[in-house]
Amino acid sequence: MKLNDLIFRAAVAYPEAAVLDCWNSDREQPRRDNGGDTLALFVARELYGTFDPQADEATQIATAVNAMQTAADELQAIAHALSDLAVRRAA
Repeated sequence: MKLNDLIFRAAVAYPEAAVLDCWNSDREQPRRDNGGDTLALFVARELYGTFDPQADEATQIATAVNAMQTAADELQAIAHALSDLAVRRAA
């Protein structure tokens, strides 16, 4: 599998395919500055940073899933912490 394949799949799921705005498909690497959606840039960079071209396709996909799930879990923890803060402030 090529890294572009993973990036394109992520872009399909991302609003307005903004991940593609952060990706140089010719070089198969993130753009240095997309000037826009930093979460989309994070997705592109995270997939780039965890991709192993020597791994088999199943491992490549599992690694990408794990990277995105870890990021989602970390963002969810932050959302909960901020929500808890809002509840405490309102009390």
